[in-house]
Amino acid sequence: MSKPPYISLHTPLVYVPLEKRTGKLAFTLTNDYLFKILLQKNEDILCALLSSLLSLPPDAIHSVAITNTIDPGTVVTDKGNILDVKLILNNRQILNLEMQVKNEHNWPERSLFYLCRSFDNVSKGQDYLSVLPVHHIGILNFSLDGMPKQFYSHYYLTEQHTHTIYTTKFRLSVLDLTQAGLANKADRRHLLHLWAAAFRATTWEEFYMIAKEDILFQKVADALYLISENRELAEQIRRQWEAEATRKRLEEEQRQREAEYQQRIAQDQQRIAEYQQREAEYLQREAALKAKLAQFETEQAERQS
Repeated sequence: MSKPPYISLHTPLVYVPLEKRTGKLAFTLTNDYLFKILLQKNEDILCALLSSLLSLPPDAIHSVAITNTIDPGTVVTDKGNILDVKLILNNRQILNLEMQVKNEHNWPERSLFYLCRSFDNVSKGQDYLSVLPVHHIGILNFSLDGMPKQFYSHYYLTEQHTHTIYTTKFRLSVLDLTQAGLANKADRRHLLHLWAAAFRATTWEEFYMIAKEDILFQKVADALYLISENRELAEQIRRQWEAEATRKRLEEEQRQREAEYQQRIAQDQQRIAEYQQREAEYLQREAALKAKLAQFETEQAERQS
């Protein structure tokens, strides 16, 4: 097998065919930084993924323009409000692609934040009808809290009783990688079950078995291999992973401190409430004693008179 063209900084010295690669992957496709670099540098893979996610034939995708590219080597230290991939499809639709591995229990709010921000695309002086449709697709390695278990779900604004769609220009989708077993015939026809397997693969052996199902994933495996074998890119991915892990650790520590602070406030408020209750009970007993004393004094005065 000939060496494929390299996608980034420097070509590795040795190319090993997929069938001869063994062991664990250096990085999986659920690494959001790698995910972004891979799609940014491999338009054919990006178009193949979009074709699957949008149920489109490949020849229906005429142009794809990523609008939030990053230079390899850039380490993003503030991922809080940064979308993985934002692109314009065929010059007439905005697509957001977001990879999320850990359930931070805020996906509905997070996805709506990105969707609404992208929907604000009408220039000053333009008619609102000119707004480009926006479709936010979350690729999640967990199931949404409180939602039915589904592999690929789509959400629209709908009327409460008739479920009439308010607008088709505003759409959320979720690909739940953990529910690939629920893929229907349409999902399988568009290879979404294989994409899910590729995203969750942790070894080269797994990727080899996926590539045997469809040649597309040979390309995906090679792109992943070339990134992993590139020392500079691999180091940048590692640094990004560490930066992201540090950010999340600091956020978790901040949340823990805030929770402890709120707990102390609640405990103080409870103690104050208990003190006020005891004080009220004391005042009530004191008032009752005073009333009895007044009654006793009145009775004494009446007997003496």
